[in-house]
This record gives sequence, structure tokens and C-alpha cells, in this order.
Amino acid sequence: MPIKEDTVGLMLFPGDGDVTSPDVSWSYTGFHLFREWLASTDGFTLAEMRGFGGDRAWSSVSTTLAPLLDHQDDEGSLTTAQCAAILPELQAIVDQFHAEDSKQGPRSV
Repeated sequence: MPIKEDTVGLMLFPGDGDVTSPDVSWSYTGFHLFREWLASTDGFTLAEMRGFGGDRAWSSVSTTLAPLLDHQDDEGSLTTAQCAAILPELQAIVDQFHAEDSKQGPRSV
């Protein structure tokens, strides 16, 4: 029998009533992988950070994504100000990913 994993959702909007911002849901494992990928785009490894098995303090990294990366999977909300700061950074990462992906051309399956 397959094991069903609970999911975690993410919806970011800067409190201006515009709820057309991205929202997604993943398994907890998928969300963790997403956060690992985000950390790597900012030049550090999530596993080295406090709360993820490492000893490195969050104050030692300079990223607007810290509130998202260093947040309990299933507790509370980010503030409006945090979402307003995070959303443009996420958009820039996605834009860069799409630009790099389009340079590679079509992939064989």
C-alpha cells in the first residue's frame, strides 16, 4: 500500500488584496527540496543552517528569502512585509531559471 504524505501549501501576496500571486502545494519532502534549491540559488546549502542539521546562523547569510527558508513547515504565517520582500526575489529566481532553460533548447525525453 502506498504511503500518503501530507502536503504543505504556500501562497505569497504582499497584503494589497492582489491574490493572483503564486500559490503552490507540495509534499513536505517536495517543499524541503524547493527550499534546498532556493538556498543553492543564493549560494549556500540549507543543510549547513541551524534548524536543518547544521551550525551556521541565519544571521550569517544575506538573503531576502531567510524568512521563507527558516520557517516552520506547518506553523504560522509570514508577515506582509516579509512576503512583499520575498515575492520579487522569487520572481527573479524564476525568471533566471526560465532564461537559462530557454538557452538550453528543447530536451529529449
